[in-house]
Amino acid sequence: MQIKNNIWKQETPNETLFIKKYENDIVAEKVKFIHKQLEDIEFPYVIPLKKTNEPNLLVQSWQHRSYSSDFSDKHHRKQAIKILKALHETNKVVNWKGNPVIPTQNLFNKWTVRLERFLSHEKELVPYLQHAYYEITLYAEKTLRKMRKKGEKSSSNLTLLHGDVVHHNFLITREGMKLIDFDLSVIGDPADELILWLHRALPTVNYDLFELLNENRYLQEMCLHKLHYLQYPNELLREWLYILQLGDMEKEAFLDYIMPFTERALRHWPELIAKSEKIK
Repeated sequence: MQIKNNIWKQETPNETLFIKKYENDIVAEKVKFIHKQLEDIEFPYVIPLKKTNEPNLLVQSWQHRSYSSDFSDKHHRKQAIKILKALHETNKVVNWKGNPVIPTQNLFNKWTVRLERFLSHEKELVPYLQHAYYEITLYAEKTLRKMRKKGEKSSSNLTLLHGDVVHHNFLITREGMKLIDFDLSVIGDPADELILWLHRALPTVNYDLFELLNENRYLQEMCLHKLHYLQYPNELLREWLYILQLGDMEKEAFLDYIMPFTERALRHWPELIAKSEKIK
């Protein structure tokens, strides 16, 4: 049974399988390499791969009665950070930097390109966002200037980053929370991944940065020196660029979500900036 364009659920005499087909051979190679390394060290938070002779297929056991995590749930948040910490610390036993199939992340460059794309679509976006378009642009530009001025060097403790820490990539299974979908994995600074996770989690706690930092020591230890990265409105830029890819009917449905999300985020942004500056 086809679930998405590249994902199938297949019944066999012995079990149900999850099958994902990759069009990009390099991504398929990367994901399989990461799984092999993690499975070799018995990393407990991944779903093992099944053997297949097809290089562009990823095959796993179908996780019955599983569901996505919910970052509004404190237990789920704490477990997600526990898993990310464990993933980052695998660099003690795995030489992730030794394989060129995993690219190295430069968050400043990535965010600069994202803002440039946003600016290039001003005519399409302003009719929806109106003045909010310029607020988002201003926050992004100020943060990039701040990042350039501070010029922090990346951690010497570079490691594997999952690369896409959205809530549905933390899957609740009968064996506990598992981390899935390593398609966007990169080598980078653990602090950058935690900042991206904070961007995802903040809306679920009414943008209360203190609450998230206080409930998890790893966040405090790793990313306090980069809290000004939170001032970059990453989720707004990403979501509004995504909407440009949608057809008219999908776009109308997505607007029902993104418009109030944007209004709420911008309402909290000055306070978020103040808190991130105060903590440092």
